[in-house]
Amino acid sequence: MMQPLVSIITVCFNSQKTIKKTIQSVLDQSYPNIEYIIIDGASSDSTLPIIKEFMTNSSEDSFILVSEPDKGIYNAMNKGINMAKGELIGIINSDDWYETDAVETVVSSYLQHKEAIHYGFMRIIKFDQEYLVERSHFNFLNEKMIQHPTCFVPKKIYELNGLFDESFKSAADYDFMLRIKKNGIKFITIDRILANFTVGGVSGSDIGLLESLKIKYMNNIISKKTYNTKKIELKFKASLKRFISYKIS
Repeated sequence: MMQPLVSIITVCFNSQKTIKKTIQSVLDQSYPNIEYIIIDGASSDSTLPIIKEFMTNSSEDSFILVSEPDKGIYNAMNKGINMAKGELIGIINSDDWYETDAVETVVSSYLQHKEAIHYGFMRIIKFDQEYLVERSHFNFLNEKMIQHPTCFVPKKIYELNGLFDESFKSAADYDFMLRIKKNGIKFITIDRILANFTVGGVSGSDIGLLESLKIKYMNNIISKKTYNTKKIELKFKASLKRFISYKIS
């Protein structure tokens, strides 16, 4: 089997509690030809020493670290994509991790469909235990984002369709997927668990929900009336949560 170079990108900031598991999952991959890029946002905790300890046992060519202030998570992801030398790119955040055969499984699929996005099942972890295993079908992308931690995107697709829109704080991945689907890019589903996702990330926050709603409106998935109504509902729920939290504290 051909072994194209695969670039894995992790963006992090003050991730000392979780990043060891993420890094180890990349280094433990059964697929050998991997370039690992970590984009750190100038962490002030022990994140950098942890990363550098792993790097001492890896070659400089295959393990790359950039640590500098960034303009948000998608700015950091875009930096990594621009640096990547691999023809296939996966992005795994610093509190998530891959299954050991994830990259090998995806490459097998990629070699059959080189101009497509490949993704699979994701195990969701809540309170340190399995909560749910899911894979949303791309045909319903208008309703819900697919499982981004399992997605592997050929670099050519980024080059031809653009990177993440950095004006979004937590839903630029959804904007990107809708954009490339509109541009006719194919999606290939894989019947395997590829990644593990820890509940509590920014995409599920109030900001993420509001941005996803805006993206649906921008893509003519929902009407202006529906957008305004749901936006008011989300803001009310967010205010109510903050009020209840304040009263409890």
